[in-house]
Amino acid sequence: MQTMFTVTFVVELIFALGFLIAPGTLFGTFGVEPSPFGISLARMFGSALLAFCTLLWYTRKSKSTDLKTATVRSLFLYWLASSVFLIMAQLSGVFNAMGWATVAMHVGFLIWYGTFAFKKYG
Repeated sequence: MQTMFTVTFVVELIFALGFLIAPGTLFGTFGVEPSPFGISLARMFGSALLAFCTLLWYTRKSKSTDLKTATVRSLFLYWLASSVFLIMAQLSGVFNAMGWATVAMHVGFLIWYGTFAFKKYG
């Protein structure tokens, strides 16, 4: 699980910084022109991703089974919901072809986290 948490930390940190520092550029990569409200929401989402990163940073080396289980299950729900919404958006034409890369990443993390989400530990 330590590798999964570390990889997730790095990927989410990149997106968190993108949403916080240059949300318009990040949206542009996906063929989306954000409104000022969209920019504000993107920055709020970036701050949430930073919270994920903080959780992942501490969880990756923790000895606490409860913390690891809670982290895996919480992020599994995030990957599940985000995968569904991203697929819906992609199929609706919200994003350009680059959106499929994000869908693939989210579904990949969903499967990876899903392999650990409901195992019994300890």
